[in-house]
Amino acid sequence: HNSFDNDVTLANEPGICGALHEFDNEVTDNCPGFSFVQIAGLPSGSTYPVGATTNTFLATDASGNTTECSFVVTVVDVEAPVVNCPAGVTLNSNNGVCGAVVSYTVSTSDNCPGQTLSQTAGLTSGSLFPVGTTTNDFVVVDAAGNQSACSYVVTVVDAQSPTITCPANITVNN
Repeated sequence: HNSFDNDVTLANEPGICGALHEFDNEVTDNCPGFSFVQIAGLPSGSTYPVGATTNTFLATDASGNTTECSFVVTVVDVEAPVVNCPAGVTLNSNNGVCGAVVSYTVSTSDNCPGQTLSQTAGLTSGSLFPVGTTTNDFVVVDAAGNQSACSYVVTVVDAQSPTITCPANITVNN
């Protein structure tokens, strides 16, 4: 006779690409003297990775009769990735240009590897930002489809006075 936990689905532990799972096993036989071994999966109390892990056990009695039983531990990554935009910035336009070159860094992190950062609006780092306000929007999506977003506003002010080239003084006879 065997008794095992049924299949189970767990959310990941915060900050971990997996979840802790404990289970109990009970094996009985009509005669004494049996062996019980786990032949696949992870032991009770392990941190199971995101995805499905099959735990399989084999019981053999003293007469050589065997019973095999399995259950699946599925861990789902429900934790959204983190995206960090810099603080908004206001700056004067570059000398002689109707805009300013702006460089910035957007960082991401997640509990599981495989996140992808996309810029959905605005200009890339190192671009010439025009006078006015430009909103840069970013979205990070992790391997499980969880997502987060942030925005970074660049304001360029035209603080350069115009230049005037006047003609030289003119002297005329009447």
